[in-house]
Amino acid sequence: MNRLKKEELRKYNAKRQGKTTEEIAEMDAQEKREELINGIVRSIHAKLFPEEYDFMADSIDDADDRKKGINPMSDVYIEKVAERRRVLGFSPLSEAGERMSFDTYRFCSELIKSGFDAAEYQKRFDAAKLKLALSMK
Repeated sequence: MNRLKKEELRKYNAKRQGKTTEEIAEMDAQEKREELINGIVRSIHAKLFPEEYDFMADSIDDADDRKKGINPMSDVYIEKVAERRRVLGFSPLSEAGERMSFDTYRFCSELIKSGFDAAEYQKRFDAAKLKLALSMK
C-alpha cells in the first residue's frame, strides 16, 4: 500500500471513529453520492464548455504562447466562444484563452445537483405514497 492510500485510509477511519454502523453506512452512501455527482458534473462541464479544456491539447509552442498571454486558437474560434459565453451570461476567457472564474463549473454543479435532489424527493414521495396506500388496506 502506497503512502497516498495509507493517508486516505487514515482519514477515512478518523472521520468514522466513534460512529455507529448506521452512521458509517450513511457517511459512505453520502460520499458515494457526492463522488457520482462530481463525476457527472466534470463530464457535463467538459461537454458544455470544451474551450476551458483546450489547453490540454496544446503543443509546447502553444503552451509557451499561453504563458505569454497569447491565445493560440484561431481568431474565428475565439470570437465564437466569446460570443457564446457572453450570450449565456458567463465570464469571458482571458486573453490567453484560460478561464478566469469557476462560474461555468458552478452552473453545471447546480444543474446536476438539483436534478439529483429532485429525483431523491420523487423517490421519497413515491415511497410515502406506497406506505400510505398499504396502510389503508
